[in-house]
Amino acid sequence: MGGAGGARGEAGKGGGAHRSPRERLARGRASRIRQPRRHPEPASPQARRRRRGVRDPDHSRRRIRLRGHHLSSHSLEHRLARIQQILALGLILLIATISVWISARTLERQETTFLFDSAIQMARSIAIERRDAPDLPTAAESALEENAPVGVYVRVLDAQNREMVSSPGQEAPHGHRREARAAFAGGGWVVVSMSDEPRRRAVLAIILALTVTALPLLLVVSASSRVIARRALRPLSRIASQAENTSWDGQVRRFGSAGDPAEIGALAGSFDRLLERLDEILRAERNFTQDAAHELRTPLTVLCGEIEYAVQDPSMPPHIRDGLDRALQQARAMSDLVEALLLLLQGSDPESKARGELAQPVNLSDLVRDLDREFRDVERQRAGDFDLSAEDEVLVRGHSTLLTSAIRNLLSNAFKFTAAGQRVRVRVFNGSGRGTVVVEDAGPGIASADRERVFDPFFRSAEARAGQEGFGLGLPILRRVARAHGGDVLVSSSSLGGARFELFIPTWLSPS
Repeated sequence: MGGAGGARGEAGKGGGAHRSPRERLARGRASRIRQPRRHPEPASPQARRRRRGVRDPDHSRRRIRLRGHHLSSHSLEHRLARIQQILALGLILLIATISVWISARTLERQETTFLFDSAIQMARSIAIERRDAPDLPTAAESALEENAPVGVYVRVLDAQNREMVSSPGQEAPHGHRREARAAFAGGGWVVVSMSDEPRRRAVLAIILALTVTALPLLLVVSASSRVIARRALRPLSRIASQAENTSWDGQVRRFGSAGDPAEIGALAGSFDRLLERLDEILRAERNFTQDAAHELRTPLTVLCGEIEYAVQDPSMPPHIRDGLDRALQQARAMSDLVEALLLLLQGSDPESKARGELAQPVNLSDLVRDLDREFRDVERQRAGDFDLSAEDEVLVRGHSTLLTSAIRNLLSNAFKFTAAGQRVRVRVFNGSGRGTVVVEDAGPGIASADRERVFDPFFRSAEARAGQEGFGLGLPILRRVARAHGGDVLVSSSSLGGARFELFIPTWLSPS
């Protein structure tokens, strides 16, 4: 199957040994132009999947994170809710502080007023009692017994500030206290004092009451802030969900909505305009590629037909017939490659072609057997190198032309890198709900660091560049076809000493 694939990571190039000098010069210029693209910087698997238009396997996990993004401390919803909670907490603390301060000042004024009123009342009482008892101590004791205010400590001082009488059965308040004085006729003072402790207990009771009231309020504010933030960011969540679930189907998606806030509307409008520009660019590139593929289809069809007609001439020398057989094989490979490109480009989403209305039951075993016969007709001297083991029926749902092109790329690469007399082993079987084609060769293999990069467009490994020609497109198209069918292609080491490619496609399920 020599020459259909350009190298490891390529296919669809043949006949390079028979180019004219002008063609080789043009190819050399094109290679220099493409040189920066042949050695891309290593990219993450997620980046490579996005670049190929394949849905990331972590897509569902990202959607879960999207729905639960408010739980993350880095989410905008969490930050908005936290800001609202901090503002609410600050407001509650401010109100509580002002309330406590006002309450304390009010209690202090009431206490001061009460003390002065009590002192004046006692001074008047002593003055009245002195009318009946001219002796000041006796009058003071009588006034204290009859009119002493409750909750205060009263002392009666003479003109020299000597204590004559004090509240019976009471001790002077300790610690912080407040007092008021009032003079009475005849010279002397009434001193009324009380401890600050009752007022402090009252203030503490107010603080406790405010705290008990504020805790449920904080819980309500915390819950409501998340609800408010979630509702405020609902347009952003909708836009993110639309962007996450957008698949390219040739139609520009609109992210904006009539009820969005002005800021969200501006953001959605920017996304819409960006998608419109991307749509124009992609549409132009797709049209150009389709036009180029259509232009190639007709001459390739004519070329295949003419070669098939020529090899039927019985008088043709064997060595010329062998050369024409190889040319026919290369022309068919190029024709299949063009057909694959056209089919992938007809729908913006390749899955719609592989699994949509064009998808039919395809027997992978029959495809591989047909390619086996094609190989044996062309490479008769290497017919014994092909070791095929295929189950009778391995049905998958897909497109026959796409799958034929993909499997031909695998076989072409295997024989290109396997010397004559060495084995190429091919197995086709069912298992775990999928049809699998395994191709193993005895070539130089693929380095571990290059096993993902060989599926990057235009990448050519060191083994591929060592004397082999090609575009570096075969394996990228192979993976695109496999994933368009809901499968994939994996590369590893083979027990034969070379590379092992495993192509798997979900098995056919008849529509109910």
